[in-house]
This record gives sequence, C-alpha cells and structure tokens, in this order.
Amino acid sequence: MSARKFLRFQCHEFDAHFHVVRPGLKPYYALTDVRKNHDWGADGKPTGTFDFDGETWRVCLDYDDQPILPWSDPSYKLETAYLYRIYFVCEDSLDDGERADRSNRVKGGTITFRPRWPDMKKQDEETGVIEDVEGYMDLGVPYLDAQVQGSNIDFDCYTDLLAEAAAAFGIPRRYFHEFHHTSNVVDAAVYVRIKRSESGPIYAPDGPLARIHSLLESDRSGYRKHVEDNRDRPGDYVTSVISDVRAGKLIRGHELGKECKHYYMRDPETYNPDEFGYHPKLEVSYQTSVTDKTVYWDRDDGELDRHDMRRELEEVLVNILEWAGLDVTGGEQYQKDAYFKPDERERRSLKLVDCPLPEIESEQEAAIMRLWGDMNPADEAVVDTLLADGGEIAPKDVADETGYCYDTILRAVDRLEGFVQHTYGELAIESDYAAQAMLKRVRSAEEQFRRSIGSTVMEVANDVQGVESDAFDRFVRNYDVGVDETRNDCRLLLKPRYVAADREDAKYLAREAKLAVCERYGNARGVHMRVKLADGSVRTFHDLDQGWAGADWDHEEARRKRERQLEEQADCDGREIDPDAIDLEAAWEQFADRDEWVNYSTLRLILSTIAQDVDRLEERLVNRGEIVTKQGRGFAIAPR
Repeated sequence: MSARKFLRFQCHEFDAHFHVVRPGLKPYYALTDVRKNHDWGADGKPTGTFDFDGETWRVCLDYDDQPILPWSDPSYKLETAYLYRIYFVCEDSLDDGERADRSNRVKGGTITFRPRWPDMKKQDEETGVIEDVEGYMDLGVPYLDAQVQGSNIDFDCYTDLLAEAAAAFGIPRRYFHEFHHTSNVVDAAVYVRIKRSESGPIYAPDGPLARIHSLLESDRSGYRKHVEDNRDRPGDYVTSVISDVRAGKLIRGHELGKECKHYYMRDPETYNPDEFGYHPKLEVSYQTSVTDKTVYWDRDDGELDRHDMRRELEEVLVNILEWAGLDVTGGEQYQKDAYFKPDERERRSLKLVDCPLPEIESEQEAAIMRLWGDMNPADEAVVDTLLADGGEIAPKDVADETGYCYDTILRAVDRLEGFVQHTYGELAIESDYAAQAMLKRVRSAEEQFRRSIGSTVMEVANDVQGVESDAFDRFVRNYDVGVDETRNDCRLLLKPRYVAADREDAKYLAREAKLAVCERYGNARGVHMRVKLADGSVRTFHDLDQGWAGADWDHEEARRKRERQLEEQADCDGREIDPDAIDLEAAWEQFADRDEWVNYSTLRLILSTIAQDVDRLEERLVNRGEIVTKQGRGFAIAPR
C-alpha cells in the first residue's frame, strides 16, 4: 500500500439505490402533494433550482404509472402508486441550457422514487390477473427506494444532491439524512483522459487490457469478455472484463468484478487535437453482472461498501497506467477536460503492485515448455483434442475420440496439470494464452516439417540439374530466408520465415547464419537477422559477428540439433515422397526436433501438400524438355 500523491481520477457513471426507511412513506406522500398541487396543464412540469458545492443546479419533476397495486394497508390513503422522477443538471460549461428532463445532463442525472411495502402486488394489464411483484427488496416495513443515477459527480456527493433536489420542491431535507443499511451501489466508474499519442501501450496487442483477458480468464469456463473495435481508429473501443473470481489474481485482496475500457467519444475527428474530445478515456467500472457480492452504500460490519469499491476501481486504474508506463501522478501525458484535471493530485493510499501478467505468463509458458518435451502419446491425444474441440469436453468423450481408456485419460490430465483444467467433470485448456502458446508451437512444428520436406524437394531438383550451392544457399533455402540488400543501416538483413521455438533456438539459428554468411562473404560484419519466436515476439540480431556467437557455442551440439530438424539427408536423391506409403513416425524422427510434436493426421496433410509440390516440379521439368522417369510417387531425371 502506497500513501502518496496520485493523479485525481474523475468519477464517471454511478447508479445506487438509497432505502429511506425511518420516515416510512412520508417523502412519497410529499411528492404526491407536489403533483396534486401543481397545475400541469398551465405551467408544464414543476421546475426549480438550487445551489450546491458552489454551483447552480436545475431540477424538473415528473411522474409515471407503474403496474403496482396500491397498498392494502389502512395507513395508505392513496388510490395510486405512481413512481416519481427528479431530473437534475449542473449549470456548468457543458450545460446545454435545456430543461433538466430534456437536457443531455453531462454533469447530472435522475432520481427515481419508488414506494415499497411488504407483499407488493401488481395486476397484469391484459389479463387482469393479480400476482406478486418480483425483484424488489422486502424489508418488512414500508419505505421509499430512491434510485440515483448520474455522471461526472463525486460518489460521496450523491446523498447531499438527493436531499437538495428534493428540497427544491419543498420536501424536507431531514428525510434524506439517514439510509437503511441495505442501500447499495449497482454501477460506478472512474476514468482518466489520456492524450491519443500516449495511450497506445494500454490497448496494444501485448498491452494490459489484452493480457488481462488472455491470461486471467479460463479458456472455457466462467464469464469472459474481450472486445476490440479498431475499425475507425486504433483503440477506438477496447475492453476487458475481470470477474470477481479473477479479481484477486490481478491485485491481491480485490473481490469485485470490473470492466477495464479504453474508448473514444463519438466522432472524435470532429474535434481539434487540442480539444478533449479528440483524446480517449481509460475507465474502470464496477460490474454487478460478474460479481456475486453486494456493494453497500455504507457499512461498518465487514461487508463491502462504496469505499471498498472506489479503492478497488482506483487501484486497478492506477496499476494499468503504471504497467503501461504512464505517469500515475499526472502531467503532460494526460488531456484536460471539463471534469478531469491532469494537474490535480490527491494524497491517498493505493496499492501499487508489480505487473502480475508477465509472472502469470511465465508460469504458463513454463508449464507448456515442461510438457512440450515430455508428452507421451496419450498426453498428445488429450491436448490435440482440446485444441481442436472448441468447447468444454468430458474426459469420457476424450476417451471415445482418442481410443484411450478412461483411466489413461485421467492420468494424462494429471500429468498435464498447469495446462489442462479439470473442473465439474469437464476438461478445458487453462487459459486463452496457454492455448495460443501451444497452438503456436504445434504450427511451428508443422511449418518446420513442411519446410524441411520442401527443402529436400528443391535439393533434389538442384542436384539433378547440376546446380551448385554453398552453405549460404542451403541456409536461405532451408529456413526460407528473405535477404534484404537495400538497407542503409546494415550490409544485409536476413529475414527467415522459420519460427524459432524460443530465444535459445533463435541464437542457434543466428550462429548457423554466421557460419553460412562467412563461407559466402568471408566475414559476417554488418549482417543483421530478424527472427520470429513461437510466443509471437521478434528477436533482432544486430551483428552476427558479435562475441556471443563465438567460442562459448557448442558447434557439435548445434550441428546435431539442426541435423534432426533441417539438414539434408545423405540419401535425398533416392527419397520417395509417398503420403500413402511413407512411415510417418520414421519421417518425423528424421526431420523434426524431438522436443516438438504434432499429430500424424497433420503430418499426412503436410505430406499430401508436398506431394502436390513434387507433381508441379515434375510438370515444370517436363515442360522444359527434361526426360523424367517415375519412381513410386517420386521421380528422377534420366541421364542423357
């Protein structure tokens, strides 16, 4: 917990129910008197003004029918059960000057008064059937439910605004000085406005909002929501929802579900860059839909109240800013608007934590790496089924699909702890991140196998045509390397399409590149290489001639590793690529890194594709006038 000066966050949306119990229905009767004593036809809706917190506010009263039958208790003298609304708006710089009920109420809101009593009844307008009223809180006594909904007002001000707005119509303030302990909050949000040029790290693909969703939400259980709408502009609407179950994993001790949202106003391009509407908001809001607990207005018995809620909202907001590299004390990275002031700071205690997302990511990555080289066929079958399934699946169904017995599947699930989640009789991948990481490795293995076979096809074609190649040619062909010789910042930029399994794998590749470049050019000075990793990151080697590629490299180990993956085989001239006859297991042992796996059905598909490549190569050779002889599903060029 850090007690220091932080940027003052602006309260935005708010919605709460205040239960006025001590005076019973007296405030409701007072509202009814205003309605009855006002000439609605001649004067229109009742209006008024009041001063609060140094500002002038306009109010307007209205009422509406509701299908509630009047209370049958003798103390209730009314023949109706209307609900009443007071609209309120602040006369500030964004006020449109309209009557409060017609105004946009940028800083303002509504107060809806509903009478409540025990055993409420309603009558269906069409059938006339009388039935119980559902969804209201029966406190055993009559009371008034005052629902206050507003925006851009400090949360703590709403009770005073409620009293002042009612007093503008002659209703005593004392009725609203005390509220029942069941009064509760259903919606609240805090925000900052960030300059457009500074907010990119927040909504970036590897930024906090995307990683919150990817790492914290289980792949196929519980509530999950992540929306990215970048159609009109980058970061136009990007949101992630954290359920109450996961809130504590983001910041320890948190209990409330929240939505974290980066968004723009409508049509921001109509504003100039120096105007607030041109710049986006980062907002964190309390979400009752993904929270089982109730947030009360004010409690001292250990239950969550508005103070706990506000602390959690502000802590999530300040930590997202911190994780994205923004200054949590305000300043030039932020954009002023009518209510948010980047230079206003408040001293308060907020918990700043080290970003948990990389830590969680590394745990899941470690689990995947551990499994990657240690899965037996049953493990592979379980993972393959879950990756392809697209939904939750029971262990028994996995057994039916894979052919393994039920007990074998359960033992495999135990071994796959950290990657596969087993809850409520269903299997699912632990998280979206874990699924994507494993898929990248599978696809990398598939592409690696496809490239190695394809390389052999080209090697055969070159050999039979007498085309000589050196180590650099083989390196470029084996790894499908693009060579950029037009750059000003380096002599050559090598861009292999091969996806390295990890950083060490990328280093091996760079060292192999150095040997190939040196054989061709004599040295590797000024030669750069850019390598994509299976986790989606990119590693750039700015100079292949640097010391890291020197004596500490175990050349023999690297040779053996690459030989298993990509080195051409001694008998490549006689290889027959026949998807129907080839020993897939032997082929995989021959061409693939033993630390990686992929299912045989995928290999068969790859081989089938390569066979088509062979057929196309054969056709080109025939068209060139070469004499081609068939060898199984392969071919050779006849000697002249």
